[in-house]
Amino acid sequence: MLLEQIRLHRENLWDNEFRQVVTLKKEITRNTSLVLLTSLYCLLPGPSFANPSEAFKEKSDCIDSPDFVTPKDKTFKYCIKSNGVINRVNEEGELVQEKGQLNQTIEDKVGKGWGRRAINLYEYKIEEDELVQYKCKAKKVDSKYECDETGERLVKGVRPDGYHLEKGLKKIEDKNWNRAIKDFTAEIESSKSQDAYYQRAFAKLMLKNYLGSIKDANMNLKTDQNNIKAYNIRSLAKYEINDHKGAINDLNKLTALWEKLSEAEKEELDIKEINPTFNQFYFRRALSKSETGDSKGAAKDFDKAIENNPLNGQAYFQRGLEQYWDDRDAACADIVKGMSLGAEDTSSLLIKEKANTDSFLDELFDEETSLVKVCKGVSDQKVEKNKENYESEQFTQKASELLRKYFILIPIFVVVVLSLILKYTNKDD
Repeated sequence: MLLEQIRLHRENLWDNEFRQVVTLKKEITRNTSLVLLTSLYCLLPGPSFANPSEAFKEKSDCIDSPDFVTPKDKTFKYCIKSNGVINRVNEEGELVQEKGQLNQTIEDKVGKGWGRRAINLYEYKIEEDELVQYKCKAKKVDSKYECDETGERLVKGVRPDGYHLEKGLKKIEDKNWNRAIKDFTAEIESSKSQDAYYQRAFAKLMLKNYLGSIKDANMNLKTDQNNIKAYNIRSLAKYEINDHKGAINDLNKLTALWEKLSEAEKEELDIKEINPTFNQFYFRRALSKSETGDSKGAAKDFDKAIENNPLNGQAYFQRGLEQYWDDRDAACADIVKGMSLGAEDTSSLLIKEKANTDSFLDELFDEETSLVKVCKGVSDQKVEKNKENYESEQFTQKASELLRKYFILIPIFVVVVLSLILKYTNKDD
């Protein structure tokens, strides 16, 4: 009996141990599978390279618009990602990641001897438009690595020509004029780019810095005397500071160059329309000629402006003002037509100074007075006259119709009338 109890006890122990082993084995198998799956996931390509087209685009963008290039030979191109990672395109066109990271220290273990490893520290900085690599051998201090006295500074890349210009042009598209000016200034300082002078003149014009715009346009025209865009910018700035003779001179040169271009060349020139008169050269020259008292020259340029754009209401309006004192009817016809095409009424500037004076003229001209009202009055008079002529013509037509309708009765009527006259005449006798 005792032996039987011992045997049963051993069998129970064996069963318990067997179950524990099986359970442990299953757990190990499950954990091992999880570890293997995790390892395989880690070996998969990272998200940035999961899509081949994105990887290709990243390399292409770096080739076309690098942030830095190797000094002098420009062999390598560097592009910096938003997280500070630095990619390099080598001579074979391969995109590789640099050791080190922007503004962050990276440890790099290098094999040295049997079972020994040396530690190098890398860090990248951008200093005065240069990509600089700092490298040093490290020593361990209190469980941390610090540089020993063998630090190196190596200029890995410099900004490529046109880098700041391209950045500035993108800001121009966003109408971020101040930041664009900073980029163009950086480009001028690094490469003396003449195009950067023009673009900066453009941005300054948008900020109403007219003198600064003229100065930059001057710098551009020193090396490119046929730059239509620069003459355009400078003429606009000169007009704004009331240098109308200077504006006319620039527009004379501009229009002479413009008329020599083919239609394809004009389209390729791509004059930006930043305001309604930016590319209306003849219209603007007419305004300046008007300001200098050259009415005939102004009228000719307004004619040319209307020929180029028959819907230019302001050109009609201004041409009407030019001839207002010589040919009132023709002037009013232009003024009224200009207003119908959306022209702004600027005639009040011709008859009243916008100044605070105590002159008796202030009593004669109120704020609402303009030549347009006079033209509308002339137009109303014409309407009344036409109405009278129309009514007179209608009355004549009606009389003629009655005459034709009752033509047979007229002789009878005449005979009757004459008979009555003779009858009463005889009675009187």
